[in-house]
Formats: sequence, C-alpha cells, structure tokens
Amino acid sequence: MKSALKMNNKAIVSSKGQVVIPRLLREKMKIHTGNELLFRIRSDNVIEIRPMSRSIKMFFGRCKRANETPMTIEEMDKAIMQAVLENDQKTQGKSEKK
Repeated sequence: MKSALKMNNKAIVSSKGQVVIPRLLREKMKIHTGNELLFRIRSDNVIEIRPMSRSIKMFFGRCKRANETPMTIEEMDKAIMQAVLENDQKTQGKSEKK
C-alpha cells in the first residue's frame, strides 16, 4: 500500500471538464498520446481509470474496399518495402539539399 501513497498526485478540472493526468501516473500506467481510457465509478464513489488495450484483430476487415480483392501477404510486403524505399529516397534528398 505504500506505493499507492507515493503515487498520490492531484489535478485540477478545467472549465471544459478536462484533467491532465500527472506524468508519473501516465508513465506508471503506460498511457501515451492518443490512448483511449476507460472510466468506471465503483460503488464507493472511486473512479477507476484504465487504458484501453487494442488488438490487431479489432481492425481486421475495417479497410475493405468494395469490388476489390484483399491483398496477399506478399503484396503487402512488397507495398511496405516500396513505401520504405520511397521514404528513404525523400529523406536522403532532403539531407543532400542542406
């Protein structure tokens, strides 16, 4: 229970209802920019905050396009490699201009 006492931090609610989670708590809970949080009020009026965990399975099928067949793994690998090469070329071109 001593570790819980050390983690006591306070935050002020803004006029918009926003609260900044103190850095030490964000680090301890592994909360990063863009994370979604789940809030739960317990029966003893304590608010629980948990980072939402996401699985790649949650995204499966979200990018389907009508009348298009899904890419194969090989096609995905080829597209990723092409994007990396193009990005490297753009980055290299910028560094040469300096």
